[in-house]
Amino acid sequence: MDNLDRLAVMREINSFHDSEFVRRARRWQQLKKILDKALPPEFMTKVSYANLDNGKLTIFSDAPEWTSRMRFYSAEIIEFFEKENLKVVDVQARTIPSPEAKPPGG
Repeated sequence: MDNLDRLAVMREINSFHDSEFVRRARRWQQLKKILDKALPPEFMTKVSYANLDNGKLTIFSDAPEWTSRMRFYSAEIIEFFEKENLKVVDVQARTIPSPEAKPPGG
């Protein structure tokens, strides 16, 4: 494989990764916008990420207390997603500690 072929392959790989990254970023932005409407204002900075896959919405927070509180809003979340024509049949909340979080006992 000569240098021109390698360059073409690298461009194709970069093009795929860039488009996948952009697609995921736009999807996250869409989900975040709906969640901001569905949840009380104090949650706006507590949702770290969300993913919608086959009707299962998984919401990530950086603290267990916020994750627990989010579970109480499942019905409202489903309702707001329905208004946006997105089918959600299950809402799960998960905790992902932020990199700055101190380990227990630390």
